[in-house]
Amino acid sequence: MNNDEEKQDGDMIGNSQKNEPLVSICIPVYNGEKTIRRTIESVINQTYKNLEIIVVDNCSKDSTVKIVQEFNDPRIRLILNDIHVHCAEYNWNRCFPYVKGEYMAFFHADDTYTPSMVFRQIETFKKFPQVGGIFTMGNRINEMDEIVGKYQLPPGIVGMKPHSFPTIFLTTLQYSDFLLCPSAMLRTKLYERLLPFRYDQFGSASDLDMWLRAEESAPLIILDEPLMNYRVSQMQETYQINLLKTTEADFFKVMDFHIEQNKKSIVLENRVKNRYELFRFEDQLNCALSYIHKGEIKNFRMQLKIIPWHKYLEIYLRDPQLLHPRISRGIFGRLCRLSMEILHTAFWFTNPENSRVRR
Repeated sequence: MNNDEEKQDGDMIGNSQKNEPLVSICIPVYNGEKTIRRTIESVINQTYKNLEIIVVDNCSKDSTVKIVQEFNDPRIRLILNDIHVHCAEYNWNRCFPYVKGEYMAFFHADDTYTPSMVFRQIETFKKFPQVGGIFTMGNRINEMDEIVGKYQLPPGIVGMKPHSFPTIFLTTLQYSDFLLCPSAMLRTKLYERLLPFRYDQFGSASDLDMWLRAEESAPLIILDEPLMNYRVSQMQETYQINLLKTTEADFFKVMDFHIEQNKKSIVLENRVKNRYELFRFEDQLNCALSYIHKGEIKNFRMQLKIIPWHKYLEIYLRDPQLLHPRISRGIFGRLCRLSMEILHTAFWFTNPENSRVRR
């Protein structure tokens, strides 16, 4: 198909959608000059045209605002915060008052979206009027927009099928968070019942808390199609934070909370509980490695002491199948790295050449 034919196709789709429901695409952003142009271009190039694009800038110090203002598209609204809010989730919450659409999505300012993404989600909403939200799968891309991996659905989750809360909840306990935040589109009325994102309670995992609460109200569908490109970059602030984090991941705050909230209605089998606890073991090993990378040897030793090694050993003894590399690959890899770091640290401290530095 040549460019003229594509333009005619797009015009036909746009004209046929005049009576289609309005979709609000919210793009919270802070210092996004390197990627915001590509993100907005991927939104305005959606085949589904009945959109409002709400860019909420969190007092960026770079040229983000200037770049957004260069777009000549009446669907774009630029909202400038009066004061800088200290976390992304607070900026997400600032989007809600400006939304007019029947459906609502939060797009990340460093990701890109395939032209058919919104169309496929609205098409699915029409086919399944009982669902509250539609997620998709996606590609992982690097700083150069090169695809470096793909996200896949965990076992037991089938694409294009409504899933109830127990199914999503139990699968998350066993396979961690597999719902791609920037792929989520929810009915605006559902968001209005659930807002805000509860950052003060759940930190960076407040999006997962939102999805689980949405699931308690209505089923969700996940399209097993790579309809977005999720950027994974070593320059991202979240990457840098996670690399050196020394506290338990916020994921566990969310899951522990919902386990307690649903303990009367959902009975957790031992296999499910054990796999969830092994995620916690892996996270504790990550914290220990972070202390080493930061050169905090005393805290590293304290971290090793607070890890309940006997508890995890008992889990493996009770269920040896959990030793399968597919399940415990991450733990084994971190234990190997931990062993190497311990040996390296021991050698450094016993080397006479470092005695003066130790003093």
